[in-house]
Amino acid sequence: MITPLLDRDTLDVTGLDRLVEHILAGSPSGLFILGTTGEGPSLSYRLRREVIVRVVRHVAGRVPVLVGITDTAFVESVALANYAADVGAQAVVLSAPPYYPLSQQDLLQYVERMADAVTLPMFLYNMPSHTKTAFEPETVRRLMDIPGIFGTER
Repeated sequence: MITPLLDRDTLDVTGLDRLVEHILAGSPSGLFILGTTGEGPSLSYRLRREVIVRVVRHVAGRVPVLVGITDTAFVESVALANYAADVGAQAVVLSAPPYYPLSQQDLLQYVERMADAVTLPMFLYNMPSHTKTAFEPETVRRLMDIPGIFGTER
């Protein structure tokens, strides 16, 4: 879902509510916020938290809310995941950390550490055009054996 803004750091709350209702009218199986289409990684941490809490409250359990937690800082991804859990989101979505290309072994270790650090179910998001690293099929197969990892998006 896109994130409607009034300016660079001000959420368009009315637009957000209308957009959520428009999407829900189409009977989706869930709502994915703060992904690459939703500008998640380019929003301030304050604004990301505001989007999460407002969407979770507005959706009010009608569908699961999945929150993109990808960040260049591991601790910020964990903090965002914990916040999402605290306010009632149902899952998080993680891509490879952007900026540096990683080996598949590095990626495997990164996701394992993330799965140990977060409490919500996690979906993997393969966005190599944005992260410089693709989840290769064998890596995904190995990651799917980790408790807490429930699927992939692409």
